[in-house]
Amino acid sequence: MESSLSSTASGDWQLAPVLNALPHGLIVTDAAGTVAVCNPRAVELLELPEEFHRTPFPAEMLARHLDSAPAQDDGDILCFDGGRIVKLTHCPTASGGSFLLIEDISAQAMQERARLQAESEYRSLFDNAVYGIYRDTLDGMPVRANPALAALNGYDSEELHIGAVTANPWNWYVDPTRADEFRRLMETNGRVKDLVSEVYRHQTGEKLWITENAWYVRDADGKPIFVEGTLLDATERMANLGEIERQANIDSLTGAANRFRFLRRLDEDTRPGMKGCALFTIDLDHFKEVNDSVGHAVGDEILKSVVQRLQDIAGDTGLVARLGGDEFAILDSGPEAVAQQAATANTIVASLCKPIPAGGRQITIGASVGVAAFPADAGSAEELLRHSDLALYEVKSAGRNGYQIYSAELSSLLQRQKDLERELRSAAEAQTFELHYQPIVECRENRITGYEALIRWNHPVLGPIPPDVFIPLAERTGLMTDIGAWVISRACEDLALLPPGIRMGINVSANQLRSAGLFEHIATTIERTGVDPCCIVFEITESVLVSNSDGARSLLGRLRDLGAQIALDDFGTGYSSLSYLQKFPLTEVKIDRSFIAGMFEQKANQAVIRAVLGIGRDLDMEVVAEGVETDAQIQALSELGCRIMQGYYFGKAQPITDVVADLALKIMAVPAPEPGTLAASSG
Repeated sequence: MESSLSSTASGDWQLAPVLNALPHGLIVTDAAGTVAVCNPRAVELLELPEEFHRTPFPAEMLARHLDSAPAQDDGDILCFDGGRIVKLTHCPTASGGSFLLIEDISAQAMQERARLQAESEYRSLFDNAVYGIYRDTLDGMPVRANPALAALNGYDSEELHIGAVTANPWNWYVDPTRADEFRRLMETNGRVKDLVSEVYRHQTGEKLWITENAWYVRDADGKPIFVEGTLLDATERMANLGEIERQANIDSLTGAANRFRFLRRLDEDTRPGMKGCALFTIDLDHFKEVNDSVGHAVGDEILKSVVQRLQDIAGDTGLVARLGGDEFAILDSGPEAVAQQAATANTIVASLCKPIPAGGRQITIGASVGVAAFPADAGSAEELLRHSDLALYEVKSAGRNGYQIYSAELSSLLQRQKDLERELRSAAEAQTFELHYQPIVECRENRITGYEALIRWNHPVLGPIPPDVFIPLAERTGLMTDIGAWVISRACEDLALLPPGIRMGINVSANQLRSAGLFEHIATTIERTGVDPCCIVFEITESVLVSNSDGARSLLGRLRDLGAQIALDDFGTGYSSLSYLQKFPLTEVKIDRSFIAGMFEQKANQAVIRAVLGIGRDLDMEVVAEGVETDAQIQALSELGCRIMQGYYFGKAQPITDVVADLALKIMAVPAPEPGTLAASSG
């Protein structure tokens, strides 16, 4: 090959070494149409056969060879079978000949092809995305907007959308502080994630909700030059959330405030520096007997009428709350409310003693009212509630149908509570509690997937003490931390006796979550008992998250890292902020039994259940329905898409010995269990 450049028609070719080393191919043709120079790189790139290896040779012979290769762009680009792509550049010489420069552009062509492919894919994504995509200047003026964003703002094209936005684009936000928050997040973090805001549809001015993500586009020096982002219409989502939030703060039957809304207001009214408030706790007299005799539908009518009468008494300043089945409260704020507490209590009793029209008849019930005032009778919300309850207890002990204002004379009742507290402390030290276990069932496959551990206290003199009596007492006295630690240890020990795959729900209180060493105790217990942490479900209530948000998120995150599951218990009865479902590492939501019990009488209950199930699916969380007691409830819940249920229908809580025995019988049963019986899950 060296000989091809060793000489020319004019003598020795002194530049032969240089031409041989060129990265490009070079062919020189003289005026007579003869190829005088053809360097090795040209032979390689053009895949010339042997007859071209020496010069000179006719240019026509070269042309015929090149005609056999597929060409692009008028012959300037040649593509060879092996995938090589070369570019030809022709340049005439002063003597009438020409230079032909041959460049290997295979790599550049592949890059260009990839660029065009990526551009096509991006264009398809940009044009066909169901969410809005935009690029704006740093001051918010639109540069690009995809069809979905243009449609979101009421326009048929990108051009119309961009052309219409000529004024201050930040006026798009209904609440101007959202624009400030957007800019703050961009300046602080360089991006915005899931910012939910209410905005105006640009063309029509109507309001809608969006969720927004955004980030900076930077130049080579890292300086922001544009803002890009995505938008999604969240109007329907916010409507659903708003309905759930509303349902979460009111009693679904009567429309009164629920317990947790009441407790929130109680905390607000008893803060230091407040002007005082009066609390009236109200129990309907003999309502259970009336309810049993006239039926639940008529009983519900009575409860609604009771709330209406209480709201008439409370007026604009008082909050009416339903605390339980037939337990109500009025919380009225200000010095005037405190001064008139006796008159108000008397009005409540008189009003509820009047016959109530329900079910086509006139029904008389009556009420007992306990009253306490802040700050005269109590220095905190907890104490105010306790003293009001003590006054109510006194009325009920005296025969009901009246009211009692808290006074020092009720100290004997306080002493009885202290006696119970002392005995509870002794029981905690001696660990004389028991755990019973209620099954949790997967209804489609008719199998037990787990159990919830429920604590029991059998007093040596008084007999069984209900958990709703001693658990609040344990919380108030700080005993819940030690009791809760015992519950975790015993539940894990009992879980080790159950078949693999069975899950164990363990309730964790606010005091436990705040206590030092809880995580270490859990980790040590898991290691000691050898149970699978994935089979442990720690159940917490919304009040736990409210009272210790940052600490709860940190601890729950560590428990999730350990492998444990986290369930939000009694969902819908407390604060029920949907932000908890995103802020905390939850894996499960348990719909409160009150929604299940009233799902046929209250359409709103089914709406809430359906919404919670939908949110559970979207967030990949398991949803459990609590308090299931009838075939009709199972059928309705199944039709709504609920698979996991818990309640008396499937069995009451029982000791571990009975649980193990029942599971053994079910596992060993031959033939298969009869329809309606439950099989144990093995995974």
